[in-house]
Amino acid sequence: MTSSIASIGRIHQEIALEPREFISTSATDAMAVRYLNELFRDAARRGISDVHFEDREDACAIRFRHNGEMEEVDRVTPNYSREFDGKIRMKCKLSLSERMSPLDGKFRFEVDGRDVDVRVSILPLAHGQSIVCRLLDQKANLINLDDIDMPGDIRAAIGHIITQPQGLFLVTGPTGSGKTTTLYGILQQLNTPDVKILTVEDPVEYRLPGISQAQTNPKLTFAGALKSMLRQDPDIILVGEIRDSETARIATQAALTGHIVLSTLHTNSALVTLNRLLDLDVDPHALGAAMGGFMAQRLARRLCPYCRRPRSLTEDARYQMRYAGVAEELMPPDTVIYEPAGCSQCRDGWNGRIPVFELVTATPEVRLAIEEGSLKRLERAAHIQPQYRSLGRHAMQLVLEGRTSLLEAMAVTGSTQVQLDEAA
Repeated sequence: MTSSIASIGRIHQEIALEPREFISTSATDAMAVRYLNELFRDAARRGISDVHFEDREDACAIRFRHNGEMEEVDRVTPNYSREFDGKIRMKCKLSLSERMSPLDGKFRFEVDGRDVDVRVSILPLAHGQSIVCRLLDQKANLINLDDIDMPGDIRAAIGHIITQPQGLFLVTGPTGSGKTTTLYGILQQLNTPDVKILTVEDPVEYRLPGISQAQTNPKLTFAGALKSMLRQDPDIILVGEIRDSETARIATQAALTGHIVLSTLHTNSALVTLNRLLDLDVDPHALGAAMGGFMAQRLARRLCPYCRRPRSLTEDARYQMRYAGVAEELMPPDTVIYEPAGCSQCRDGWNGRIPVFELVTATPEVRLAIEEGSLKRLERAAHIQPQYRSLGRHAMQLVLEGRTSLLEAMAVTGSTQVQLDEAA
């Protein structure tokens, strides 16, 4: 036992001593090392979510993803690209010679006195490779549920769901829609000394003190981890993603046996979650009994309050809003909406992002619709819930509040029923 404790201590010491920046190891790599250190620090300070290194035939394009949009920030020579590749691989402790297979890794660097975790994906291309580095800034992105910008009725409904003794709560949406931020906010609210919380993730994106977090690997699948977790006497379980029938069925059963189960799923709306779970062979009767709530989420760019430009609501725009479910009385003749402009405060007219929600809770009518496997009945049951609004309707409400633009709302919710004249 003493030797094991000493070994663990050495591992922690090695982690603590690991450099928090790229280090020069030869006389020829100093410029590349300085460039990478400055690049990643700048990205973290600007709130960049992903840094892309994309080899082309004669150059390497470096691009940032900011507020969901891609921006090319530089192009460097193939020689610099090879230096960057080697340094990133060394930082991640990845093979320097493997060029035929995709690789995944991670490293950590320091900026302004705080650590930022970086998740790395390397994909071989016809000409070189693509390296994508996702920045996981704990201080910037790890926020409490109360700090998430959401309508009061949505917040209250989520609060009711997660304070029940058991239930399955699913957050759906595409990659980059804020699902993890919402679920981690819920975990932080639930994380008290009198409950045991277990998570299985791919990978563990943020470290949460007081919570036991497992990471999937070839021998530990979501389904396998979930089975084992049920023998660990948990109160709350988070499954990073439901990807297959076995995981879906075990998660449903876990929610029926005294556990709160949180997870994510890829669907276009909260309502369509039913069809997706039925496609995964989940028993509809078990699902109806286990359901706590289905929530869809998107992220829309937030207009800069300093330079947003007003415009009148055109008839085409009114039609689009009516189609999304906005009541006519909310659009009087003098209604003004806003579009991006650009100023010294924002540069491009946008200032961060704002979430868009669609939430269905487990009322008796909803449970009955799920048991019958009827999407139409589920839709009717959802529309009588006070907090329910479709993604499109919530996005349009944000437009009327002047918080995002009409075209942005349409883009993030997939609303393209009307061709709008942006200059109108």
